Amino acid sequence: MLKSIVAVTAGLIGGAHAFWRMECPGRVGLARLDPIIDPGKISMHAHSIHGSSGFSDTSSTEELLNGDCTSCRVTQDKSSYWHPAMYFQDGETGEFEIVPQVGVAAVFRLVLN
Repeated sequence: MLKSIVAVTAGLIGGAHAFWRMECPGRVGLARLDPIIDPGKISMHAHSIHGSSGFSDTSSTEELLNGDCTSCRVTQDKSSYWHPAMYFQDGETGEFEIVPQVGVAAVFRLVLN
């Protein structure tokens, strides 16, 4: 009888949806580095880097965990987040200027059906 109740109850439960947002208001660097695509090499474009101060061109988990600080709100999070930096080309001078950035929010979503 108990097994039947558990089976019916489990069948009535819908899929689980989890959502989590990690805010990183500061940037720890701006560099032509991408340790996943171009480990140990200069990247083809610049990245804005957020998270662990242990970020490098060949970042390992140990190096990230040993970082002195993080730019993210959860200080225990020593992950690194990076994305291509955005530039603006001045119409008068033709020079490229980095677009000011106030941070990044990494969004994690888990959908189980």
